[in-house]
Amino acid sequence: MAYTLSDPFRSLRVVLRLCGTAGLATGAFFLFWPPLSLIEWMGLGVGPLWPLRLAGAGLLTLGLFYLLASGERTIGLSALATCALGNGLPAVLVVAAYLQREMAAFSWPAQTVMLILFVIWLIGAIAPLRFLRAPYQD
Repeated sequence: MAYTLSDPFRSLRVVLRLCGTAGLATGAFFLFWPPLSLIEWMGLGVGPLWPLRLAGAGLLTLGLFYLLASGERTIGLSALATCALGNGLPAVLVVAAYLQREMAAFSWPAQTVMLILFVIWLIGAIAPLRFLRAPYQD
């Protein structure tokens, strides 16, 4: 939908595009980055990387969904619920990992990126909640 002054979903479209871009970038990083550089950059021990690659594939798919949903004429309940849960769950995981001091092994650039991703995920989890009210639904 073209930008108009009467678009009630304009703020949500910006959030969906932000979350979609972050999801695509993070997913591509986890999925395609060389293993040794990934282990060194994140400060992880040597081990199987398939869980990280699987998470990258999921984030890449979710990011593409957010970008496609941001271009729809109306944003339906399924996109709102997916946005709230798809961003809320990673935000909760980051908080839990932080409180359990599991991120202490990360290098400082990785910690900075995780903080930025946490803020984006938190915004993406909270922004769709106001659109769940009846006036915005079809």
